[in-house]
Formats: sequence, structure tokens, C-alpha cells
Amino acid sequence: MPRLALQIRAQLENVTDLRPADDNYTIMAKLKCTSCQEEHAKLVGFSKDDEVEMSKGRSTSNLVMHCQSLTHTPLPLSGMKQFCKKEISAKFEEPTAKAPLWRPYAPSAGATFETIAIVEARGLDFLSIDFSGTWKCRSTESDTKFDDVEFEEGEWTDYDEKGGVSVSIMEIESQWVRA
Repeated sequence: MPRLALQIRAQLENVTDLRPADDNYTIMAKLKCTSCQEEHAKLVGFSKDDEVEMSKGRSTSNLVMHCQSLTHTPLPLSGMKQFCKKEISAKFEEPTAKAPLWRPYAPSAGATFETIAIVEARGLDFLSIDFSGTWKCRSTESDTKFDDVEFEEGEWTDYDEKGGVSVSIMEIESQWVRA
């Protein structure tokens, strides 16, 4: 299976180690079928604890579904459409001591894209994610932990009482690249 790296980039002010608050965080992703090249109409969610059996074989994945994009049929019946129906799947890479499930985002210089998770994908390309749900980070000034980070329109702000500084995460965005 092709390995895809979920990368994020953001402007961090006085915080570091951004990651989902729970290892069982549900990624809400926009995806595209690699067979018919159509984008799925809705966000699709999957997490590490999801275990779905594949239709053929004995393996499981964290996401298994059939493409539901409408494609034009080659039949002479113009205007008729049919579903692509290809099975597509995704599975989080097994975590190790050196490569945890969720790697913290802590850019060393500026806002650069960095990998936070690896997913094995078959029959699909991920286009983006929705940053819904709860994330966490810590202050660079006092090591205060912020365990309930929720983004509103791609932004989060707070105040670190111990460090005496404002903290924020702005302009968060994602991309998927081959790992």
C-alpha cells in the first residue's frame, strides 16, 4: 500500500508540540478515488481504533468503503450514470518507539510542513483534513500544557498564566505527501 504522510503547518506563538489530544483522534478527511478521480462529496472520518474487515481477504483497515462517486457509463444510454464502486481503504501505520502514532508538530524555524502521522492508503488520495476535535500543545515559556485546543476558523488563542505570555496557533493547514 502507498504510504501517505499527513503534514501540517501553522504559525505558533509561544507553543510547541501540537498534536491531537487523544491517540484515538478521528481524522475527518476530504478524499478522492484514484480509480475514477472523483472527490468524495463529504468528509470521511476514521481513527486508529476503527477496525473494519476488507471485503476480500482476511485483513482489516481503519477505513474501508466503496467509492460512491458517480461516473459516466460508456454505454450508449446518454445521461445514465453508475457508481465506480471500487473498494478503497486506509490504515494508520503501526506506532513504534521511534515513530509514535501522532508525532508532535514542533517546527524548528518558521512555519514549515512537518509530518504528524503516516497512513497506508489503497485506492484513494487524501486531499485535506478538517481540524475539528480536540488538540493539545504546551507553552514554550513555562511548559504549561493546553489539553483542550479547539480551532475556530483555523485559529486558537489563549494565555499562559505561569509564563505571562499570550499563546496562539494561527493559519493551520494540512497536506498529504508520499512518505
